[in-house]
Amino acid sequence: MRSTAPRTRASLLLAATLLPFSAFADALYLQLKDVGSEVDAAGLTASTVAERTRYGISEALKNATTEAILMDPQHEGSPDVTVSAKVTRNGEKYRLTYLLSTTHAPVHTKTLAYDFVNPSLSDKGSVAMAQAVLAEAQKLEAASEETPVATADEVPAAAGSDSLVSERLNNDSPRYEGMAGDSMGRETESPQLPPRRGGRTNLDLGLALGFNSPSGIFGGELEYRVAPVLGLNLSAGTGAWGFRVGPVARLYPLGEVRTSPFLEAGMSFNMGGTSTTTLSFGDESEEFTTEKLLTPVATLAVGMRQSMGPMYLGLRAGWGFRLREDNWRTADGRDPNLLDDLDIATTQHGGFLCSVTLGMSVF
Repeated sequence: MRSTAPRTRASLLLAATLLPFSAFADALYLQLKDVGSEVDAAGLTASTVAERTRYGISEALKNATTEAILMDPQHEGSPDVTVSAKVTRNGEKYRLTYLLSTTHAPVHTKTLAYDFVNPSLSDKGSVAMAQAVLAEAQKLEAASEETPVATADEVPAAAGSDSLVSERLNNDSPRYEGMAGDSMGRETESPQLPPRRGGRTNLDLGLALGFNSPSGIFGGELEYRVAPVLGLNLSAGTGAWGFRVGPVARLYPLGEVRTSPFLEAGMSFNMGGTSTTTLSFGDESEEFTTEKLLTPVATLAVGMRQSMGPMYLGLRAGWGFRLREDNWRTADGRDPNLLDDLDIATTQHGGFLCSVTLGMSVF
């Protein structure tokens, strides 16, 4: 009994020592390599993307059902799957592409791409992407272990494309789409969510040039989008009949789309002012002053709002209906002369109107 007891204790001690190592016998080893960025954004530099990716994988591993280890980039050991990342521009959006590759034959690869609007990676988005990376890495490793080495004539047909990760990437919840490759590294198109349409805005601020428009010859516009189909606009500027301001309502039948036509109806209140004409009689001249009074004008117009990223271009054309005709008086009660008549006829707000607006979406 005395001779077997030490051996039993030694066996138990050895088993306890080796147990932690046996738990990692089938672990998946990942290594993040070759992280690059082609965009000029502080939140999407190569170092930031690498940091956010490691954070996401670390958080995802806490709830992972299978064992996986993220190796240090300087680790000399050989990983099972390498992960590289690159950030590029995709139109108005940013695209983060992950390339997963097994390190032993047969080499399997997988490409995952995510499109997003904000030039930063949130915690939630980083974890969601890391979960997808881990899932695909496990699939690649399993396929690599099960698939025999094939010759050029025995390459299997491409597998079906994978489903799209439907988590949100940023805190403001823009959509992002996935792009996948088959188990042999060839890219296939995955079913995508309907792309987010441009033109979304809550508040527009713009500068306008126009003729007879509610914003005057030169002025500004402020528009709040109450609903995707309804905008409340406040236009103000300088017109020939003095300072001009008016509330306008716009109906957007197509909602918030990149090229959005609209119907517009509103009022324009012309504050008026004074004008002076001079008549010369030989060496003598006489000045005549005319008071231009407050004149309301109803306006109807059609137009188009073209979204250009954070900027927009607005065009409109319509008609102004003057609600008070000849709303003026001479300072001394005299009858108007020829110059007065010409000045009044050409400066009253009414008739054909048009304008062009260049602005930006504040929110």
